[in-house]
Amino acid sequence: MHKFEVKQTYCGQRERYGDFFREWEIKTNCTKEETLEYCFSELLKHRVPCSLEWHKNIASGGEKWEDADYFFSGYYDLQTIDGGFKFIICEPYAD
Repeated sequence: MHKFEVKQTYCGQRERYGDFFREWEIKTNCTKEETLEYCFSELLKHRVPCSLEWHKNIASGGEKWEDADYFFSGYYDLQTIDGGFKFIICEPYAD
């Protein structure tokens, strides 16, 4: 059984009219793949593309560049930190 110690470290906009971010620090000895699976099943409850893929796809001429549903679904980033990972979700600003 895998053990995850999770602490949400941020939730909100970093600037007025900015994108909405949620961030968690996850202390674990699991692999990146196992941790990502945990994040999508327990923290976000649905999958979104990674930052690199999302930015590539929304760029002018990209595969999803005119797809508003894709754009507003947002993206994730999973960074390695001391003792585990930092899971970041970005949801683009929509007024």
